[in-house]
Parts: sequence; C-alpha cells; structure tokens
Amino acid sequence: RRPAAARPAGVSHPLGEGMTIRGVLFDKDGTLIDVNGTWVPIYRQMLCEQFGISPGEADRMMARVGYNPNTDGFDANSILAAGTTRQLIDFWWPGLDEAGALEKVRMIDVDYAPLSKSLLKPLMPLVPLLEELKEMALHVGLATNDSHYSAHSHLSHLGILELFDDVIAADTVLTPKPSGDMIRRFAGTVGLKPSEIAMVGDNGHDMEEARNGGAGLAIAVLTGNAGHGDIAHLADHTLRSIAELPALLRSI
Repeated sequence: RRPAAARPAGVSHPLGEGMTIRGVLFDKDGTLIDVNGTWVPIYRQMLCEQFGISPGEADRMMARVGYNPNTDGFDANSILAAGTTRQLIDFWWPGLDEAGALEKVRMIDVDYAPLSKSLLKPLMPLVPLLEELKEMALHVGLATNDSHYSAHSHLSHLGILELFDDVIAADTVLTPKPSGDMIRRFAGTVGLKPSEIAMVGDNGHDMEEARNGGAGLAIAVLTGNAGHGDIAHLADHTLRSIAELPALLRSI
C-alpha cells in the first residue's frame, strides 16, 4: 500500500468515469449520535418544566410532532426526526412573535445545554472514523437541521469539532434541509463541486438534500428512526451504520 501522502485525493465515483468523491457531509442526529437516547428525554423534561405537565402529557405533546410511544423514538421523516428547532417551537408555542420564538430557541440551545451534554451518546467512537476519512484526503462537514449553537456545542463536547471543515445548521443557510442549500454551502466552503460530495444521513430529507443540492452520492444509514423500507429507495447506498462508510468509499 502506498503511504497516505502519496494516495490520490478523493474516492472514485461509481456513477461516471472520472468522477470522484472528495468530501463527506454528515447529518448529526441519528447518524453520528443516538437521536432517541439524546432527544426524547430532553424534550420530555423541557415540556414538563415549561408547561407544568406530567411526563405522560409531555409524551402526548411529542406524539403530535412524531414521537412514537411504542418505540420510545421518533417516526421517520416527522418534525421531531427531521425538522428544525424553529418548527418545533412554532408547533408547541404557536403565535409567538419573532422575539418570542428566538427566546425559545435560546432556551433550548442554552438553558438545556447541560442536560443535552449529559445525555449525548455517540453511535460509535467518532474520532477514529473521522481521522480515517481525513487520511483518505476527504473534506468532512456537518449538515444538521439543529441550530448552529447546538451543533457546535455537541461536536465540541464530543471532542470532534476540529475534525470538521464546516458545520452547517438550519440557521446558517437560507433554507434548511432538504433544499440543497447545505450541499451547495459545503461545496463552496471547501472548494468542491457538489457532485464531488457524498451526503450521509438517516432520514429521507438527507437523501433529498443530496439530490436537490446535486451531490454525487446519497448514502443512508439505519442508525436513526428510518428503517430500510423508509429510506433505501432514496439512497445510492444503504449502510447499517457509518462504521461501514470508509470501506464503502474505498470500494467505489
């Protein structure tokens, strides 16, 4: 095997001669971290405290935006699984003016940050995986419909923030996923064509983001709330988890 420095940058693309993958754009919740183990208890406690209700009543409020009590998780492609913080706020606190909505965003991001960090569960050891991708001469980015503050906080807490070339959130692009804006933003930041980027995520809107942004590959993982039947037909490749990603990229 040639030393890392001598390897050609990027990974050969299977869809066209001469095409390469030079960047990987990850979703966060359900792809890098355990979405249900992190967010179900956070939202349950927040709703109990903010509305003065019981955990059962909080679960019923969550069920209106995608919580499934039978699985204690979020239904695929629901607001809780794929939406933005602002969408949740508009649903749970309808009628707020802009200042009021921004205060709720701040509350979730800042006031509940200690609870979020205490519950944050990576789906696998992330540093070795990200370092392996960097050694393959790939740019690495994050694209989440979470807020920028929350995304930065999570990556920093997990000790992986410095391994990302760009962190893109719902409030740092004109239109969040699945508009394609995050693919285009990442491409511009790292100097790639959208077709040189692989989007990796656990929900249908991640695959739609790839298509709408012109990404070269849409790669689904089954570690979130979407089952094989929910997402595989939207993806170029479907993996059990991101642990299989380096081998896939090398194989193509």
